[in-house]
Amino acid sequence: MLKHPSQAKACSTLEVNLQWEVMSEIDVMRWYALLLPITMFAAPRTVLPPPTHVGLRMEVHHLDLGAELVTVFGQLPGAGVADEIPLVTVLRDTLGDTDPDNDRLRYVWVHTSAPPTLLQRGAAFVPFFYFRPNLGKNADHRPSPALDLKDTANPVFTGLAESLTQVLALDPNGALVRSSTRSYRNNASDLQRQKISEALAVVRELEPDSTNSAFNESELLELKTRLFLAELPMGGLVSAQRLPRAYDKEHTRLEETRAHNWDLLRQRAEANGLYFEPFGLGESQTHALLWIARDEVNQKRSFDAQFLNIANPYDDLQLANWTGYTTWQNLNGQAVELIPLALYSLDYPKVPLLLADFRAAHNPKRSEMVRHAATDAVSGVLGISKWGNWPYLAGSVMFNFVTTRHGAARNRVARNNAYSEVREWLALDPKLDPDLRRELEKRLELLSINPLEASIAAEADIARRQYAALLKYADDPNGLPKRIEHDRNAELIAAEHSLKARAGMRTARVLSLGIYSEPELPPVELLAELDRERRAQHYRQFLETVVASGPQTEVVWNTDRIKEAVNGLAASGLGTRSAQLVERVRNMTTDRDTRDVCDRALENLDVGAGQ
Repeated sequence: MLKHPSQAKACSTLEVNLQWEVMSEIDVMRWYALLLPITMFAAPRTVLPPPTHVGLRMEVHHLDLGAELVTVFGQLPGAGVADEIPLVTVLRDTLGDTDPDNDRLRYVWVHTSAPPTLLQRGAAFVPFFYFRPNLGKNADHRPSPALDLKDTANPVFTGLAESLTQVLALDPNGALVRSSTRSYRNNASDLQRQKISEALAVVRELEPDSTNSAFNESELLELKTRLFLAELPMGGLVSAQRLPRAYDKEHTRLEETRAHNWDLLRQRAEANGLYFEPFGLGESQTHALLWIARDEVNQKRSFDAQFLNIANPYDDLQLANWTGYTTWQNLNGQAVELIPLALYSLDYPKVPLLLADFRAAHNPKRSEMVRHAATDAVSGVLGISKWGNWPYLAGSVMFNFVTTRHGAARNRVARNNAYSEVREWLALDPKLDPDLRRELEKRLELLSINPLEASIAAEADIARRQYAALLKYADDPNGLPKRIEHDRNAELIAAEHSLKARAGMRTARVLSLGIYSEPELPPVELLAELDRERRAQHYRQFLETVVASGPQTEVVWNTDRIKEAVNGLAASGLGTRSAQLVERVRNMTTDRDTRDVCDRALENLDVGAGQ
């Protein structure tokens, strides 16, 4: 509950210089993470709601080809099971058995957005068109995956190819072609990042040990990390062996960012006499609201808007005659009416990001439009590139550095992620007051500046129709099952042939106009070969992790697991690479039984290599 403002002195010893806070690096952010439990009890104007229990449910739809669709459903606040909406679906290729060692996660679909219509795509080409017109939606069309978990490098190389084509082929054709094509590419990439961010916001709330979880710990780690890395320019090139380290690094960074912004916004609210209320899905606080008491509006006091980005509420005639949403809180036996001022995201790097201003609803959109217009004018109309103009690059880097340190939101990708995440939070948070939710939805609708986006109000209907279209595609023998079979053959070819050999096959297919194609195995033989290869890959990844942990592996790892992996790798009969890995394990252990198992495995692997 909120406490009386007279108790503000209780946290005065925790106040620090706010400029120093924003300029602080990782060590200071770690200090905030440690300080957070203390400030939770010391903050006099902070309401601390209980953690939200998000109503997520998983459902598995089995396919005849030996795969399954795992769908995460979200329950709308105040609704029953009949009003659940499908949020995210993941394809898991099980090869038709129940052994998780040979399972592979493949595609990720996000159902809350539909493929853009032709009119939407045409609007996305218009330079400086920062609006979301109602031009229809393809909600019943077959959904396209937001991410392919087994081909994460392809978007990286595709993006590089598109950028080179833009610079070398399209930009020299004049301002009209340059600005329109760049406008469409920016809108399309923003829509793709929105899908990834919405999927990540849902997946972060899943836990492997919950009763209704359909994912194990390793699958959830892969899913969360790959979705996060998909937001980075070169994130798709991270190998599977580095995923645990990348996950730990990102998880620590995110928690430190939230703790830093939590305390920064709380202190700024208290310094200005405002009330601070954090929100979030699950245990994490991802957003915060600032409030003001109605009877304090006419007070004569100073107001510092730095990091808050809102106007002085104490001399605002609009608040003095406020007729919008309010809430009542019982403070020390007295009922106090509170007026909402602004909503912030706590996940934005360095500073809280203003998402909604209750008094000036169009201010956040105007700020976003100015940022987009400046970028589009320089790169699209004037044709000035950072990498082709070194003085502009140096000036841009310096300007962004200085303004960011003073609280400006210059990171377009991070802003897009924050806007996407708040859409999921509004839809799933059961403790949010319905009237407040409607007020926030109205203001967040104004933030939409991408013609390819869908309306927040239409997301539930789009999600249901997109999921129905996905199930129809999955039940079509020439649809998803055929694609899965093609992917399995491609996976086996990639495992058995080098990169040079695969490039030769691809070149031969192009030069022969499709007459030549890679050989495909019959379904039964394909499943057997792929099962053997996947198990070997599973054991290799585990043993590579064991080797990377340092000498005397039996100190860190269970020797029974090591011996099981070595025996499994030996049974696969795969050659040189596996033999070298087993030999490294043998040299790094002092356990006699493990060394004996490695010796026997090396004999079998040598035989397999010679066959």
